[in-house]
Amino acid sequence: MEEGMSRQATAMRALGISPRRSGEVLAIVSHDLRTPLSTIALGTTLLEDASQPEADRTHVIEIIKRAADRMERLIKDLQEVGRLDSGRTLRVDARRVDLAALLCEACEALYVQAGPKGLQVSCDLPDLPITVCADPDRICQVLGNLIGNAIKFTPRGGRVTLAARREGREVQVSVTDQGPGIPPSDLGSVFEPYWQAPGTARLGAGIGLKIAKGLVEAHGGRIRVESKVGVGTTFAFTLPVAD
Repeated sequence: MEEGMSRQATAMRALGISPRRSGEVLAIVSHDLRTPLSTIALGTTLLEDASQPEADRTHVIEIIKRAADRMERLIKDLQEVGRLDSGRTLRVDARRVDLAALLCEACEALYVQAGPKGLQVSCDLPDLPITVCADPDRICQVLGNLIGNAIKFTPRGGRVTLAARREGREVQVSVTDQGPGIPPSDLGSVFEPYWQAPGTARLGAGIGLKIAKGLVEAHGGRIRVESKVGVGTTFAFTLPVAD
């Protein structure tokens, strides 16, 4: 027992988490892993029933695969946070890409995700290509995180806006929501691992923004947040334009 607790404490320190918060963080991570693990266990039990129709068995297998994918993503995210907190840079495979095309794809995904929640969507994107030296998968990861958070926090009927504009030798991309907003006293903690917005239900492990910041900085960019309580929040990041 004592040895197990010691290993947990060591892992928390490696992630830059104070002993005071380690219990809270461990509970969050355990919950996020337990949910897909329970899905896999239940699915396996259902597959043991030989009387299940083949179509139902195929559906259960797909559910199990998605649950396993969620577990794998969380574990990878935890590894990335550990890499950042040890002072290392996240790996990116940068090449010349059209950022405008990536943003158009992100806008299409935003419409799809916002629909079931009854949200309005605005996309103010450049008409012309903007070439940047970037890892397209990693930039999509950043956009997916910012858009996902905006959708989570915006109430039904609210608006989420994706915008981009070129400013000299860099391009700025922003995602704005109409959520509850973040108090000024908490803005400095937004990019800390496992930070949760005050007064909101726990939404994930709270590590996505930490990773987004690390990815933007690995591309030579910057990320910032502006928020007003009762109005909403804007996350904006920059990327250098390729020569």
